[in-house]
Order: sequence, then structure tokens, then C-alpha cells
Amino acid sequence: MRLLVVTARYPTPDRPAAGRFVQERLADPDLRSWVIAPRRYDLPGWLRYASLGWRAATARGRFDGVEGHFVLHSGVVALAAARVRGLPLVIYAHGGDVREMAQRNPLNTWLARRVLRGADAVVTNSAETAGLVRQLGVEAAVIPPGVDLSRFRPTPRPQARRVLYLGGAAPYKGLEAARRLADTLVGPGIREVPPDEVPALIAAHDVVLVPSLAEGFGLAAAEGIAAGRWVVARAVGGLPDVVSEGVNGFLARTDDELADALRRIPDYDPNAVAGTAARFSLERHRAGMAGIWATVLEARRGRTDAKSAGSGSGAT
Repeated sequence: MRLLVVTARYPTPDRPAAGRFVQERLADPDLRSWVIAPRRYDLPGWLRYASLGWRAATARGRFDGVEGHFVLHSGVVALAAARVRGLPLVIYAHGGDVREMAQRNPLNTWLARRVLRGADAVVTNSAETAGLVRQLGVEAAVIPPGVDLSRFRPTPRPQARRVLYLGGAAPYKGLEAARRLADTLVGPGIREVPPDEVPALIAAHDVVLVPSLAEGFGLAAAEGIAAGRWVVARAVGGLPDVVSEGVNGFLARTDDELADALRRIPDYDPNAVAGTAARFSLERHRAGMAGIWATVLEARRGRTDAKSAGSGSGAT
């Protein structure tokens, strides 16, 4: 299958972790994709999206469909590209695009509804994100992002109790709490670590802290669990879908509860913790997305066949 993919985030030399989940989704060996994504993140937003629009409009080649990641505003570009080319569209909502951007002003709300209603299928990363999409008038499938279990594997716990925060400098990631509670802080705006170094970084710590105030899914939590580490996370967004209380981590609602949870980390087995991550495997994610596309393409073929049959029956 050949897809034209439009996404607001994708790895660049200066931001190697940006949109890594999209890159890994598209590395499916059964997929051929032409990616329209920002080449630089230091440009004004309007200029980035104008560039995306131009490149989507002028992309050459034959495609089976258009896949848009993030409803706003790359989803608008994806919708336009699908309409101009007469192709089916699948939109993947990641959380903040429908939780925050779609609610920012009436225009954004209208645009988000147009994108979602114009898609042949909508996919989300968690039950919470699916609920936000439903509030905009559209039903969505839930297919969590995939974790590469060949990279994130359980290792023996380090002797020292050290807490790792992987969220970056955005305030909604719970940075203030992380500064008080974590021993090591990394991520965009703090210290960006190349994705290939993240598994070793997790292995050097005993606990992964995810104190986010809002979180569409919680990929850092899923990767920590896959690496066999106990996760302490705030019970918001998609994190309760990832962290099972007392099985692979603790959920908390306040900063005080986060601190208390860190004081009572059990003598856990890394292999047992990692065993709960199979439901977030990259292979399962890719299979889920392939199933969505198979359904969309079959429905499109059915409509085309019905239209052709109707036209033929009216001939004299």
C-alpha cells in the first residue's frame, strides 16, 4: 500500500525525537509512504503549514490514500490533499490536537470538525482521546502507538534508586513536579537525548516518572514498562490505559501522591513488568492500522462498484 502522509511532527536532525512514533509506524515493511512533514521547527507555524500544503499539493506519484497525523493543523492539509486527489483519508488524533487546539477558538473548533467529519476513518491513541473526538461529533477507533519491544527490553534493576523524567520542558508535562521528584530530567527544552540512547537511559534508573497534567497516551510510560521499569504517573488522559495500578506502576492525582508513590516502590521483577507491555507492541499497532486501511479501501471500492453499476443500468 502506498500512502501520502501529512504530519505536524517528524524527526529532523535538530529534533530527532519529534514524531518518532509516526516514523516507527511508517517503517512497516508492507507500507510505502511519502511523508510531508516539517523540515524545521524554528519557523512560524503559519509558514510551516503553508510549506506542508504546497508540498502535499505538488507531491508526485500514485497513492492509495492519505493519512493525516494531528487533527490541527496538518489534518487540514491532509483533508485538502485527499479531496484534490480523490483519495480516502484516515486521520490519527494524538490528544492535544483535540483537547487544546480544537478548543482554542471557534475557527479551530470548526476546522477540527471539518477534518474529522471529512475522514473515512478516525483513529486515536487512547480512550480519553476517542472521547474528545466523540464530543466533536465523530466516532473513533482506539489504536495505541507502538513500542519497539526489540529496543525496549527488561534489564536488571540498578542498585541505586534513581528516578527518570523523560517529558521535556512543556509545562503540561508536569515539569515543576519533575524538578522536585526526579533525579534525571531529559527531553525537548531540557536535554534532548537521541532516541537510540533512551533504552540505556531507562535501564540506568529504577523508576520512570510521568507527572503530566495532560497526556493523550503516555509513550514514555509505555516505553518504561517495556524496559521493565516501574512507572509512577499522574492519573490523567491515556495514562490509566497504560499503567496498571500495583502491577507495573502506581497512579496518582496530586504532587503529594506522586511523592508518596515514589517512597513505596515495591521490590518488583523487571521481567514481570515488561510482560505487561505486549499490548503496546509496534507490530500490534501496525496490524491495527493496516486493518483500518483495509476496511476503508474496501468500503471505497464498494462505493465505486455500486456507482459504476448504477451508471451502467441507466444506459440505453
